[in-house]
Amino acid sequence: MKKSIILLPLLALLISCSSKEDEPLKTYDVKFSVSGFTFTTSPMSVPRKAVSSLSDEDGAMTDLYLFDGSTQLSHQTSDQSDFGTITVMLTSGNHTLHFVATRSTGLSYDGGMLSATSLRNTFGKTIAINVNGSSDESVELERLSGKLSITINDAIPAGAASLRIQVGNMYKNLNVQTLYGVSPSAFDQTVNISGKVGMTGQTWNLPILAPAAEGYETTFTLTATNGSSQVIGQATGTITLAPNTKTLLSGNLFTGTRSFVSLNTAWNADINANF
Repeated sequence: MKKSIILLPLLALLISCSSKEDEPLKTYDVKFSVSGFTFTTSPMSVPRKAVSSLSDEDGAMTDLYLFDGSTQLSHQTSDQSDFGTITVMLTSGNHTLHFVATRSTGLSYDGGMLSATSLRNTFGKTIAINVNGSSDESVELERLSGKLSITINDAIPAGAASLRIQVGNMYKNLNVQTLYGVSPSAFDQTVNISGKVGMTGQTWNLPILAPAAEGYETTFTLTATNGSSQVIGQATGTITLAPNTKTLLSGNLFTGTRSFVSLNTAWNADINANF
């Protein structure tokens, strides 16, 4: 009888603990207001305010995502009246949330990777939050994408027809948890330059992602041809591409020396290179 009396309180304690463990987690409404994007202009180490709450210096964002880990919680497009304000139900406890805003086109999401057929300016932010009730949060995003800017300084000669731009590895897919580029592939694009004959200082800009904060090195080749597909100018070398950084690649393609020298300056400042 004494043993039974002793065991009864223990049994009651175990039942109480078990019932608490089986209780469902509470959920709360949490509203996030993406109030603005931080971005920089040349030199990129100097911050400047965004033009509007969901725009950068090149135009308005078109898509806004929210992920909890790799789980997509929300996807908004700029035609929605509440674009930039996200309200989601979150369970009580700790969450690591990832925000991504972009102007990229051909977007798709699968298995933790956000892909684009055409990469454009992209911003993001990771925040850790402990949910213990409903709340309003303000989130400011930071630039994830960098830019490769190619400038031909000398005049494009008569008879020039096309410019082929090749980059060894470029990233247009984003790991939504690390907010770095993944799955690199070779970039190869040919542009028509026949309408630019006689012009100098012609520039082409390519948005980029990078697999790490310090960026990465890759090769480039520029090849100009005439209407008969004969090579009339070429340059090749190595460049560094990094997040929130402009890599400026410039030189004479048709006249003078075409040797390439790469100069890397501090991260988040312009990187000047000549070909």
